[in-house]
Amino acid sequence: MGIVQDSLQVVKFAGRLANPELLERVTALNEQVLEVSSKNVELQERVFQLEKELRQANDKLNLIGQVQRKEGFIYHEAEPEPCCAHCFDTERILVRIIERWDPVSFSTPFCPHCKTAFPNSHPQGLWGRKAS
Repeated sequence: MGIVQDSLQVVKFAGRLANPELLERVTALNEQVLEVSSKNVELQERVFQLEKELRQANDKLNLIGQVQRKEGFIYHEAEPEPCCAHCFDTERILVRIIERWDPVSFSTPFCPHCKTAFPNSHPQGLWGRKAS
């Protein structure tokens, strides 16, 4: 049994003894046990949230060590395709650059996430991934 169930059993036992002072003290103790149990649940939820944030921060930190900046673009060490420097700098995410075709500039490297265009840029590794 858990501490809350045990404290409820003690309250029932104290009630059977018909000792008003004991029943009053046990009831007060039971209220404290419930309060501590409630705070314990809140702390466990906070610990879970902090662990999640720590994992995310560690993932971003690991990502920083796996990229390099060339010609205004971000390149992951395992991928030849360029990624958006703006998205990486602001959100620490890797978004692959695609080509946007228009009649004026024909092909412009473009980020589908933040909508940043990179006119007059020709990153290496852009394999003709087109915006749909």
